[in-house]
Amino acid sequence: MLLTKGYNGLGVINMAVAREYVKALIDRLTDEQVEALQVIVESMAWPTEKVMPEEAAEIEEEAFADIDAGRGVKAEDVWKELGI
Repeated sequence: MLLTKGYNGLGVINMAVAREYVKALIDRLTDEQVEALQVIVESMAWPTEKVMPEEAAEIEEEAFADIDAGRGVKAEDVWKELGI
């Protein structure tokens, strides 16, 4: 990927080149991969809610309890299901 210093060193060109590069990568994905990527990008672009520190601790505690109890999901299984 070609990255050049942008206008006045502000990285304006870098941003344009990076955006075009990402768009080109997306064009190479299957429809299923694009659907999976859409979920990720939407969550980054439009976060739905803020989690308070107490809630985060509770979520983390429950997640590790599920993993310890063998109720976790392997990343490989998720990737296979999403076609990545």
